[in-house]
Amino acid sequence: KQWYQRRVRGSKLLLPNHFSDVEFQLLESNSDVFQSIPHSTPQTHKLQHQSGLPWYILDSCLMTMKSGECSEFRAVYLDQLLIVKLQLDSFTCAQDTWEMSIAEKHRLAGEMKVLGTNLLKGKEYMLAVEKYCLALKLLVSDKCRGKAEDGHEERISLIRMNIALCFMKLSAYDGIIYHTDLVLKYLEDPEIAAKIPKCQNHLIKTLYRRAWALCHINEFERCKKDIGKVLELDPENSETTKLLAMVEAKVKQNDRMMSNNLRSMFR
Repeated sequence: KQWYQRRVRGSKLLLPNHFSDVEFQLLESNSDVFQSIPHSTPQTHKLQHQSGLPWYILDSCLMTMKSGECSEFRAVYLDQLLIVKLQLDSFTCAQDTWEMSIAEKHRLAGEMKVLGTNLLKGKEYMLAVEKYCLALKLLVSDKCRGKAEDGHEERISLIRMNIALCFMKLSAYDGIIYHTDLVLKYLEDPEIAAKIPKCQNHLIKTLYRRAWALCHINEFERCKKDIGKVLELDPENSETTKLLAMVEAKVKQNDRMMSNNLRSMFR
């Protein structure tokens, strides 16, 4: 086979999609990252259904290949150049989301959520976000929303809460605020809250995560409001008490800096 590096993605009709069943071979690799995957051995695999960095890389590569094609891929991870040579023997495209039934979407979303949670526990935060976002894509589609079952919005909110937790580990403040805003819009509805047994617990976690992000972007007034709501619900919440102390210290520091800057301007 002639090896080459792909430059043109080609027609989507000829490429695997998310969740396709593929038969492939990992022919060569230059890194221990792929040591757990058998080399030069035909394998059957469902895209997006394995967790971990090596499968994330392989899935990303396989989704750009045509049946019968051999390709070499290069990527940089932690300052290390990774090189893999793959052969895609065949694939069977999965249904597109618009073709799936509500039950199929919920089943597949559940599988992605479990994979995301496993990655979160394994501290693979960006990979976890990818799985959670695939679950969201399935659950928030128009067809799925049009015939939402009981608890549908709660499932979406729990996934967004987990995404916000991943973003906390990655210090991605805008992402935390975006997802927690959407969750709080849902959880703070009194009618909805009455139907969710653990609503108060979810509300405390979500408010804390948004307050944490707001603190780190110096949105102190909004942050204090969220902290106040948490302490109303749970006055003994130690993490929130620590966050409040951090906010007050940052406010004092900012005030001192502002005062010093003003004094220097009028000397």
